[in-house]
Amino acid sequence: MFQPPHRAGYQTPLRMKKIPALCFFLFLLVPLWTQTREEGKAVASASLEIPPGNSAAELSGDAEAPELDMEAVFRRCITVLAREYLGVPYRYSGVTPEGFDCTGFIYFVFKEAAGMEISRSSAGLWNSGKKVALTQVRPGDVLIFTTVRPGASHAGIVLENGPGGIIFIHAASQGAKTGVIVSALNENYYKARFMGARSYFGF
Repeated sequence: MFQPPHRAGYQTPLRMKKIPALCFFLFLLVPLWTQTREEGKAVASASLEIPPGNSAAELSGDAEAPELDMEAVFRRCITVLAREYLGVPYRYSGVTPEGFDCTGFIYFVFKEAAGMEISRSSAGLWNSGKKVALTQVRPGDVLIFTTVRPGASHAGIVLENGPGGIIFIHAASQGAKTGVIVSALNENYYKARFMGARSYFGF
């Protein structure tokens, strides 16, 4: 598991060290959970005389059992890990907890939390993934902005999409606050520079 380097004045949170391991554990748990569930169905089918019109799942009380959503697990891992780096300073071309630029932060979090290697550039993020309407944006999706130059030049990870609007986390290089911060899409600066949203799941 990745152990982020230390720098003066920055203490690696204990919770942060546990997150990639937790996601990895959940990833390993899925096949076992699925196998156990299917074996349970088989035993129920073999040991019961199933009346016409009734399935083994219904008779075993499993008709309403939810499926484990691995995409949701990975999205959760990404947003939880991203929050652990709040306050890390901005560093041009930075891709470690010593300092991040906007896309270095996203690249690092996706790789460490979910084992996903996505583009390292704003333009690459814009030109890859799946286009997502704002009404469909979910935590773990990426927002793309045009800021310092025409075209895609900034990006952040969605944390929430609720009644209060879309909240995202990003490594900011300008303004009153820099480094890894949380912002709202309805802030005038970001609303005026928003280009679109992308998802890197499910395709």
